[in-house]
Amino acid sequence: MTTEKTKEAASNDSLSADVVELGRLDERLGFLAKEAGKRLTHSSILEALREQQIGESRKLQNSLRALADKQAMELPHIASLERNRLQKMPTPEETQQFQSAAVLLRQLAASIADWRQQLPNDFQPAIVALLNGGAQIEVESLAQETFHGIRITGTLNGTPCVVLAHQATVQLLCWAQPVEPPERPRRPIGFIIDGLATEA
Repeated sequence: MTTEKTKEAASNDSLSADVVELGRLDERLGFLAKEAGKRLTHSSILEALREQQIGESRKLQNSLRALADKQAMELPHIASLERNRLQKMPTPEETQQFQSAAVLLRQLAASIADWRQQLPNDFQPAIVALLNGGAQIEVESLAQETFHGIRITGTLNGTPCVVLAHQATVQLLCWAQPVEPPERPRRPIGFIIDGLATEA
């Protein structure tokens, strides 16, 4: 019994004698020096480290809990996700619809219809398509073909003809044509836009 007490006392004396100088503390233990004084024992260092780890663990748990609560608050409801679902991306034709032949023909048909109401009864609107090379076609109808294409139906020097052309290569001359029955009766101009046939 006396021997065991002697060994324990000797061990405690060695721990007390075995100290760490402030100059040898790393940065992590620097705060211990400020709180415990100029000399620190192994036991006080270990106890302080355990307390530090416990404190850091609690801080981490609190941070994770706060983050989870914040995400739970910001997470939208499933129903709102359904309402805010991304719309279908538009096709190149939809984004450049203003450049299509349909827009040109639709505007032309509206202009011809308005102009017809303003002309005297013995005049009517007429369209002449001027093509590259100087060809002139008296237009009977205009139809959209593909995104930029136009199908021109009419007469060339009195002969019926059909021409397919890019809208950028065609010039359309609108003029007031005298109505002279029966050689030149009153007639509308046909338009086919997006598959729908109309007259102006």
